[in-house]
Amino acid sequence: MRILVDTNVILDVLLNRKDFIAASQGALEKAIQKGDRLYFSSASATDVYYLIRKQTGSKETALNGIKKMAEFLTFAEVNENCVLAATLSRINDYEDAVVDAVGANLKADFILTRNAADFKNAHCKAITPSDYVCV
Repeated sequence: MRILVDTNVILDVLLNRKDFIAASQGALEKAIQKGDRLYFSSASATDVYYLIRKQTGSKETALNGIKKMAEFLTFAEVNENCVLAATLSRINDYEDAVVDAVGANLKADFILTRNAADFKNAHCKAITPSDYVCV
């Protein structure tokens, strides 16, 4: 199975977000245990770096977060087709539309996100970490 992981799930784990880490980490661990392939939009890696550095004040911590991601997921290419497809998307948020386009390009089985409602008009089905853990 191919799973595209949304930024919020990665940040839940890397920033140890109290209210969300259990479900997000549980979902990632389950996927790894099952042998599913985890992907992350390479365009979102800069967002992860920025947000970790902003919250922790540490460039080293932010870079280590990116390195940690590379240990368990594959960075998916964001090409011209993804960028342009997102401009035609019925998804309101452009960043989410790019994630969906990357997922469609990968032929992802679903997008793992805490904000599944944001992807209601997506090409890829969206599922929350809590729902994935229960499947």
